[in-house]
Amino acid sequence: MLFENENDVLLLRLKDDTFKHLLSDAIVFARQKIGTEYSTTEARLARLEKRIAAKETNRQFCTRFVAQAYLNAGIQIVPNPDYCSPNDIQGSELLIAVENALRTASDAEIRFAQEESPLEKQREIHNYIFENARAISGQDIQTFEQLSKYVLENPDKDNEITNIIEKSGYLEMWQGDVERNPWHYDYKELLKHYTNPRQRKEVGYFFATTERETRERFFQTLDALEFGYSFYAQRYYKVQIDLYKKLIDLSETREFVGILSLTK
Repeated sequence: MLFENENDVLLLRLKDDTFKHLLSDAIVFARQKIGTEYSTTEARLARLEKRIAAKETNRQFCTRFVAQAYLNAGIQIVPNPDYCSPNDIQGSELLIAVENALRTASDAEIRFAQEESPLEKQREIHNYIFENARAISGQDIQTFEQLSKYVLENPDKDNEITNIIEKSGYLEMWQGDVERNPWHYDYKELLKHYTNPRQRKEVGYFFATTERETRERFFQTLDALEFGYSFYAQRYYKVQIDLYKKLIDLSETREFVGILSLTK
């Protein structure tokens, strides 16, 4: 991530490493909330000192998103996760600032950061899907979990919702990474891209040690999709089952390339 000034960002982490095993639950929560609409009204209410429950439970803003993610993992970092400010999080007794977390970006890194962001493209795709899903359903659908429930309960909307997903580009998002980073999927490309052996091994080590966890997350989603598919064999579930099987294959390829780079 690129920032104009070093005072614009503060990196915090948990003081107690015994909570580390719970962080995967926080990450799952965060991924489930991708696409949820931002509420300016709810963010303003975070200034209130009194303890109140969320008025718009199906909306997010930055500090609520962080605090609720931790709470979902059983870690309450602020008194009121529904309404909290940046100062509340910064002052949390459970968090500590990470020293020397920033460095000056190189010219190449600045150019890279200014290119079209895959995350921004992902956000646009998710917004397209959920905006159309809300129009079709008349419901306040903000996440894929909510959308899956709606399709399961309304089989007659299966094709209409699935057509939106297919049109959005959601099922082809993985192609962008393969095109941008072919060296993640082909060892010969890796050798050409990373001529420095040390750098090549660093990249290889990352994929060799993280892809198993990535696949575990994909398998969890795949299990849920296959369970949904077992009821009515809906297209909505089938296209996503095929997608996650592909994502698992790609993860295995990245891991293989990573391991190969460490052995040669």
